Formats: sequence, structure tokens, C-alpha cells
Amino acid sequence: MVTIAELESDPYPAYARLRRGEPVSWAPEVRQWLVTGWHDVHTVLTDTERFTTEQPASPMHGLCGGAPMLFREGKSHQDVREAFRHDYDAHRVTDYVDTVARPVAHRVADEVFPAGCAELAADYFEPVTAIAVATHLGVDLEVADTLRRWGRVLTEVANNFGRDPAVDAGAAEVMADDTGLTAVVRRLREQPDGSVISHLLHANRRGGPRPDADVLPVLKHLALSVVEPGWLAGWTLVALWSAPDQLAAVRADRSLLGAAVYEALRWSAPVGVLGRRTTRAVTLGGREIPAGDMVAAAIASANRDEAEFTDPDRFDLRRDVRRHLGFGVGPHDCPAYPLVTAAARTALDVLLERMPAVRPAPGWSAAPHGWKLRLPGPLDAVWDGAAKRAS
Repeated sequence: MVTIAELESDPYPAYARLRRGEPVSWAPEVRQWLVTGWHDVHTVLTDTERFTTEQPASPMHGLCGGAPMLFREGKSHQDVREAFRHDYDAHRVTDYVDTVARPVAHRVADEVFPAGCAELAADYFEPVTAIAVATHLGVDLEVADTLRRWGRVLTEVANNFGRDPAVDAGAAEVMADDTGLTAVVRRLREQPDGSVISHLLHANRRGGPRPDADVLPVLKHLALSVVEPGWLAGWTLVALWSAPDQLAAVRADRSLLGAAVYEALRWSAPVGVLGRRTTRAVTLGGREIPAGDMVAAAIASANRDEAEFTDPDRFDLRRDVRRHLGFGVGPHDCPAYPLVTAAARTALDVLLERMPAVRPAPGWSAAPHGWKLRLPGPLDAVWDGAAKRAS
């Protein structure tokens, strides 16, 4: 048996133990079946007949005012997903990096870097990616800040395994402050443009835009995607700090950053667990799981499965490229993954361009935390002097 405290502090030794001896195990603290092996996790995420994303007991329904896209199935899920899936096509993401993400990163760098030190997670990575991703959605800085706050409180709720009512109550108060977002939705109903939110309202529709019930809950839950790229950038930096030879290689050739971000997603992705519910009695990993039980598919464990990856606990940006589960798999994989990785890569690229000598502050040590959503913790850094912004 494994405890939540063990998983929150450092899940990987526990995952390795479970993969060897009990790859599908009951976690009584959260009343879920924990699935740790690659094959079984892949099965849970792709077998939509036996495992559903519908989770009517989740507090996310109340916080978001309805069912987010992640908890939808069938036509409802497909309709919403198809409305804005093409906003994340490769050519659109490339344009986004050039016109939105990189200029935002330089503006935040102008504010942060002259100090010579910073907590890069809160002061740089999160603001850069939150503003850039929110701008891509089609909102201004004020609403972007709201989405960033929502992303933080939704993270706290997702990791609130003891179901502390104070956490959920505090989150509900924050999430209720949606005046700015509802004003954007109201305006775009009448005046469509080329933004993601406009497409969510109008794409593939006959007889009028989608109702609020199909739009606002999806947008509120997407607040997580506003902060997660910042965590991914942070995890990539933590990984590079732990491997000086690979950090040196990236400093010498920043085109390696794409590989570094992709490997960081395998090594320690921000999303560690994806939830599913059984639609019928299921046999998985030699265990009998009753119908209606919750299943925690540990993608973080699957991505370090020794049967799939050589030396899986080692961060290696030169690892042979193969598909991992950092963004899930199957019909509910993350449609925004090109933008998430591009935002993280761009934030890191500007950091190393402007601050090539950035390094951990004296006394810093990694302090990751969280299980379902795993954060890299504070990234206290110092540097010798701010490089001038490239013209």
C-alpha cells in the first residue's frame, strides 16, 4: 500500500515499487485504484468503453459552473474539442511564438532580470506563459491575471486529497469572480473575431453560438492550461540544473531546448495523474475493479516504466524520441500540447538568451510537491548581469 504523503513528496520510488509488485493497487486515502504500469495506463486512457472521463462527484463541476471539456464524453466532448482544435495547428503555433510568446517573454524579462536574482517560477515562467497563453485565447491582461489565479486555486483543489472544505470554499470564492471573462464571451457572441474563445462560441455551429453551459465551464477549467506551461518550463530548468553537461549543451545550442522540454515532460510532467471511472466491472493488472470505481492513471509512473524506457529515472535530452504520455493519449489527449511546449520552450529560450549564466541561488535545493498535479517548487536563481535585449 502507498500513502498520499509518499506520493506528494516523491512518487517515483513508490511507483517503481508498485510497478514491480502491485501495478494496480487500491489507494484507500483517496478511494481510487492506482494504475502504474505503461500498458495498463495506456489501456485506461484509450479504452473509452470501459473507462470514462465523466466524474459527476468531482468538485470541478461546481467550481467551473458545469462540465469542463475534460469530463465530457461522446458528441458533447467532440463538439467542443473540434471548435478550437485547429487553433493549435503547427503553423498557428509558430506564428504565436513569433508574435505573442517571445515578445511577452522579453517584456517580463525587462522587468525581472535587472535585479540580478529572482524566484523564476513565480516571477518569470508563470507570468510569461500565463500572459502568452491567455492572449492566444483572446483576453486582455486583466482577464489573464484572473485565469492565472483560477489556475492556482484549481491546482489546490485537484491536490486536495483530504477534501478539506476550506480549500474548496476558498476556491469557489475565487472562481465566482468571473465578470471579466463573461464580458469577453458576451462581446464575442455579437462580434466574432479570430480568437480561440470566438471559435469556441461559433465554430461548426448552425442556429447561433454555443450556450454558456458549453463555453464558460470549459474556459474556466482551461485556466489550468494557462499556468501549466510555466511549470513545464520550471521542470525543464530543474532537470537541466541537475545535469550540468546537458545544461552546457543547451547553452551552446539552444535548438536543443525542444528536446529538453519534451524529455522533461517524460521525466517529470506537470500532470502526474489522470482520472477515469469504470463503466463496468473490469479486470486490470490482475485486479478486479468494480463498476463505478475511480481509477488514477499515473502517467508519471508510466513514463518511467523500465519496460518502455532505458534508464528511465535519468533526464536525457538526447534520448531516442518516442511517444510518452506527458499529454495523455486517446480521444482526451491534450489538444493544446503544441502551444504548451512552445510557450515553455520560448520562455526558456529568452531566459538563456538574456541570462546565459543563470544558475541556482546559493543554498537552493529542489522542492517539488503535488501528486495529481506536480509543481517544481520555488526556483531561486541568480545571474551576473542582464544581457541587452536583442534588437
